[in-house]
Amino acid sequence: MIRRAVAASALMSMLAAAPAGAHPHVFIENKVAFVFDAGKVTGLRLTWAFDDVFSDSLLTQFDADGDGAFDELESKAVGEGILPNLKMFHYFTYVFVDGKQLDPIDPADFAASVDDERIVTFQMKVPLPQPVDPRTAALTAEIYDSEYYVQVDLAQQDPATLENADGAPCSATVRDDTKRAYFGGVVIPQEISLQCR
Repeated sequence: MIRRAVAASALMSMLAAAPAGAHPHVFIENKVAFVFDAGKVTGLRLTWAFDDVFSDSLLTQFDADGDGAFDELESKAVGEGILPNLKMFHYFTYVFVDGKQLDPIDPADFAASVDDERIVTFQMKVPLPQPVDPRTAALTAEIYDSEYYVQVDLAQQDPATLENADGAPCSATVRDDTKRAYFGGVVIPQEISLQCR
């Protein structure tokens, strides 16, 4: 328990706001899936693959048995150590319905895993407060750290997808959102939008 408390404390400081003028210290490759149920969007599924340095730090601190992977209990410990701190930063996740930004949404179904190259990936669902009909309401999301301690980039392959859409005439598009540029206006977040015919 003491080891995990120390680990969580260290990670909180690593993910805390950086001083002005600092550059990113953690890098995330992000994928976003719009999760459908009965034709409406009920949430977003986020997949975050971390850089090798931060992945190694997570393994050092949370891989209790040293086998190079996270079992269910270790994955739970990662979530308990990371998510409370991320809440202070809106979980880096901003969701808009008809242009109105939703309040921070606590993630669900968090899981941490490790691939053969020792890259740590987080997967979590961001459940919407109520289902959104994408044919009648505009739904967009942006994933970024406005403090720019963490750099979040959309994956090159399949960055935005649909899950359980059952042939819905929808697609996800990505564009630069220059209106929400941050870090002195030099970093431009990417907006992921759901478009339906």
